[in-house]
Amino acid sequence: MTQPHAQRLLGFYRSCYLADSRDLDLDNVARLPGKRWAWLDGDEELASGGVPLLPLSAELGRELAEAQTLYQRELQLIYGVLPICGRQQLDGGASRAICGPLMYYEASLQPTADGQAQLLVIDPQQVRGNWRLLRSLFDESGADSLDGLPLPSGVLDASALGQLLAWVARHTQVREVSEAAGFPRLVDGEALGKAQRRRSLSLQAGAFVALVPRGSGSRGIAHELQLLQEAQQLSPALLQLLGEASDAPLSVVASTPQRLPAQLSLAQCRALDNAARHCLSQISGPPGTGKSYSLAALALDRYLQGESVLLVSRSAQAVRVIAQKLREDFGLREGILEGDGQSLRQALRDRLQRMLQGEISDVSDQLEARQRSELEVLTQAERRLSGDFVARCEQAVRWSRLLLRAERGSLAFWRRWLQVPWVRRRVGSSVRPWALLDELRECQQRRQQLSREHLNSHHSLALKRLLMTDRSLFVRYNQAIRARNSQRQLALFEGIDPARLLAAFPIWVVTLDELHRLLPLRAGLFDVMVMDEATQCDIASALPAFQRCKRAVVTGDARQLRHISFLSRVREAQLLQRAGLQADEREAWSYRDNSVLDLVGLQLASQDAVVFLDEHFRSRPALIRFSNELFYDQRLRVMKERPGGDTCDSLQLLRVEGARGRNGVNEAEVERVLELLREHFDTYRNSPLKPSVGVLSPFRDQVERIRERIGESMPLEQLRAFRLLVDTPYGFQGEERDLMILSFAIDVESTQAAHYLNRADLFNVAITRARERQVLLFSGDERQLPATHLLRRYLEFQQQPAVSLQAGAIDVARQDLCQALEAQGVGVWSHYPLAGQVLDLFCRRGDRCLAIDLIGFPGEGEGFLELERYLVLARAGLETLPLSYGLWQEAPDQAVQAVLARL
Repeated sequence: MTQPHAQRLLGFYRSCYLADSRDLDLDNVARLPGKRWAWLDGDEELASGGVPLLPLSAELGRELAEAQTLYQRELQLIYGVLPICGRQQLDGGASRAICGPLMYYEASLQPTADGQAQLLVIDPQQVRGNWRLLRSLFDESGADSLDGLPLPSGVLDASALGQLLAWVARHTQVREVSEAAGFPRLVDGEALGKAQRRRSLSLQAGAFVALVPRGSGSRGIAHELQLLQEAQQLSPALLQLLGEASDAPLSVVASTPQRLPAQLSLAQCRALDNAARHCLSQISGPPGTGKSYSLAALALDRYLQGESVLLVSRSAQAVRVIAQKLREDFGLREGILEGDGQSLRQALRDRLQRMLQGEISDVSDQLEARQRSELEVLTQAERRLSGDFVARCEQAVRWSRLLLRAERGSLAFWRRWLQVPWVRRRVGSSVRPWALLDELRECQQRRQQLSREHLNSHHSLALKRLLMTDRSLFVRYNQAIRARNSQRQLALFEGIDPARLLAAFPIWVVTLDELHRLLPLRAGLFDVMVMDEATQCDIASALPAFQRCKRAVVTGDARQLRHISFLSRVREAQLLQRAGLQADEREAWSYRDNSVLDLVGLQLASQDAVVFLDEHFRSRPALIRFSNELFYDQRLRVMKERPGGDTCDSLQLLRVEGARGRNGVNEAEVERVLELLREHFDTYRNSPLKPSVGVLSPFRDQVERIRERIGESMPLEQLRAFRLLVDTPYGFQGEERDLMILSFAIDVESTQAAHYLNRADLFNVAITRARERQVLLFSGDERQLPATHLLRRYLEFQQQPAVSLQAGAIDVARQDLCQALEAQGVGVWSHYPLAGQVLDLFCRRGDRCLAIDLIGFPGEGEGFLELERYLVLARAGLETLPLSYGLWQEAPDQAVQAVLARL
């Protein structure tokens, strides 16, 4: 490596990561609540390869599934085997109870077809050592290291078991291992209970399933950070992130948003352009602004340019949403590689096997070429119609001006008697602007539908060609991914050209923790890496992902929650000094205080590389208004704004006569939460679509109590049907629900607790999760809070009427038009603000709405909207009708009928 400063930074971040990380606490699973774990009996069949799916008892499966639903982010399901049981003697004569697995697997539950039972699923090739426990039991007197644990790379057979028993006996404080030799025959619960009561440690032939608190560290990430320190080449994206210049030239393949099955905003198109032009770029995505949709469009745009894309996030939920957008919103059936509920490794194995067996769509070169040609024709037609529409609107303005001057008697004789009659005849017979707009919309819809079809044809044909020329490469990769021996796997990986592999699977959807299991740490492996929720990701965990890409795009929101580090500032300063970095560099490179988004922001080449998404789609106006005003300086254009929205019940404050107990729980608010949930469930019990619901409290104790009461009184099927999530703001980052219930869990005496609520990032996340309705439960008196306190400002803000723009002057022609429409039962609002602009007229009849763009009318109605504004309103779900003054004067009945036809 030729960048010593970058090398020192990599060493610093690795040290911080190791100091900050926590493994799963599996030292003593017997301390877990009884409903969250259980021993299995009989013969062990999952780890030993007997069955792929293990049926659990009805009661155990129900309890685990229910707890997993309520504790989605805090707990993970594991399957442990070969438990170490007994007491460990500590220095000073004390001892501690031990009941933890030698190794374990991440597990998942799958309901049976009838939904009456649960099946336990693991990937036998993804075994993990219980490193936290083993570190405390490892005998360091020998020359061997803990990394020598001979974990099986496949099923746990007799040979692998023998190696494990020998290693444990030789290298740990566990001296009695013979009782585990009977594995896969499991000892019963009575024998395991006796083993736990012994004064010495023994390895047992046992297996259990458990829901345990998640850890924060990954041995895979730690190992790859070490490899980065030793790497001779760093990717361009990683070099810029670490403040170094890259010698590699940046090849730019321009974006083509018109090829996508979508109509993107200007900000989204800029984000696509930045991903092509900049080594590092950033997308700022406030709540509900279509960030996931934008990232899916970006990935698809790069794919259509022949590039590979790595989509990563700390959160599995975040990357799943992007993959869902690619499939459902853009129609890409293949080309995306994601775990989708199973391990990504298993998904890749399945995909490779289907591909090698010929299970791909048979697309001809002629079909793909014809679709590509038709797309070009439709794209050209869109451009032509756009130009025609603008020209027609400009003509309408000129003609309207002429007619107005004729009415005022300010025209010369020949224009009044020759030109005006000619214009009036043309106004009555020429093409209407809305006809051109309708034709343009139809053309866009046809182009988007054909684009969806072409995407899949394009990928199927590329895959077909790859298999014709490089089938042996995919056979080797299939062997590598199935290899039981990691050394054999790496050897097979070395012979594979990653560019050919990524041509078959161009878009990878991966969590940061999964990355090291499937892809070698090669500089610039992907053309583009897109990191979602970068605000919540620590710098160290992200570095291996940056190494794997040539260019990187990070997304997040500085106004929302950041990653949490338990590393002290004193310890960080020590690690900074040990790495050879100066103390005054701490602020710029801090692991503890900076997220990935912060570091990228410091290293961007120019402000052009930053895009702010400003179209808010998620919430009804009352739900986002406070956040938009206080945190985003009213830069968000609310796309769901409609007349009468200020008087709806989308935001409701319920005052509760409750008190916060010493345990941090407000029982009155807990009971009110349950009442609201029952009411919501009953209202939509027979509805085919169940509006999702979330319950949020800033305080962990309140959340735990609500979960406990829900678990006691509500069936699991109901919780799943309504996608119930109960959590703190940290658990809701990146989530949204139709109904949100907020339990603030404070009272008039809770001064210290109320202070916690005054954190801007936490409060902003808490109040911006709802799509349709939000209910606030509050037991205090906001007047006792400081005037600047966020909660007080929020509650007082709800009592204020919404501020709207002052209506402009209404000319006689506009007034006549409004009266004519109102006579037909149409509600009309003049100068109505929506999506960051002021509409000339907003019309509503029943549930249907329409905007009218007045063209050539006297005063403020003279000009016309740019075509981009029409598209903005279309994304807000509102059709716009361009109506000229000339037509209104010459054929008013025709104009009114044109409006009524769209309402």
